[in-house]
Amino acid sequence: MNWIFRICLAALLGFATAAAAQDRPERDMMQSINEMRGKRALSPLIVDPRLAKAAQRLARNAAERRRGATLCQAVEDAGFPCASVGSLTTVAQDPVPMVASSFFTDGRTRPIAATRELRYAGVGWHSVEDPRYGDLDYWVVLLGNPPRPATRNWRRDVLKEVNRFRATHGLRPLRLAPLLNEAAQRHADDMAYRDYFAHEAPNGTGPGDRAASAGYRFQTVLENLAAGQQTPREAVEGWKNSPGHRRAMLNRQITEAGIGYRFLPSDRGKIRSFHYWAMSMALPR
Repeated sequence: MNWIFRICLAALLGFATAAAAQDRPERDMMQSINEMRGKRALSPLIVDPRLAKAAQRLARNAAERRRGATLCQAVEDAGFPCASVGSLTTVAQDPVPMVASSFFTDGRTRPIAATRELRYAGVGWHSVEDPRYGDLDYWVVLLGNPPRPATRNWRRDVLKEVNRFRATHGLRPLRLAPLLNEAAQRHADDMAYRDYFAHEAPNGTGPGDRAASAGYRFQTVLENLAAGQQTPREAVEGWKNSPGHRRAMLNRQITEAGIGYRFLPSDRGKIRSFHYWAMSMALPR
């Protein structure tokens, strides 16, 4: 039994060593990039498994000349928002430190490699033997910031931004109504969890139905929606630049508002906005 155990153990250790060796180029690249960043007084990048997964997929597709996913498709399929992602790509035969150094010396890639804004990264690597050039290493380094929830006081901050906008047009501020908060929150949750973005829910209900279902009695109900904006200010700025939403915020009749927000840190639906906002505005009965 002992010799069988030793053979099994040796096989397992060999498998583990091979797996570790397979991951070493990616680790070496991340270490080399962070060493270069350290020389420039930049904070080290933090490995994000989602970015690493997307980078590996892109590197493999490029090396094997596949018609694969685009950068955004790969990133979002891995559960990361594409809007905040930068990429470094190259094909090389040089050692890892030289490839990492080239990202900082090439004017096209230096702004991304030396970024202060993007703090997370993932490395993808795939090596192929080219009949003309020999072994070629395909590298993809993705940098980004994972989605973060809005500030704790998001409801208060949205109302403050809306009322500031109304004040510039000589309109009275809106006050929060708990029942409208409930109606707006239900819709933000519903859009996030059922993967849609619309004033009309899949069951056909609209803003008035939601307010009535929450027990709110009204004469007029309006609704603003936003998806993808990370902060209350961004959401309200988007509404300002949308004619219909802008008119709703500047309606002279409405006096009350309710605000809902839902954050999905791993949004894998078709919408993939991570942030879902809803604001109900009304004149009560």
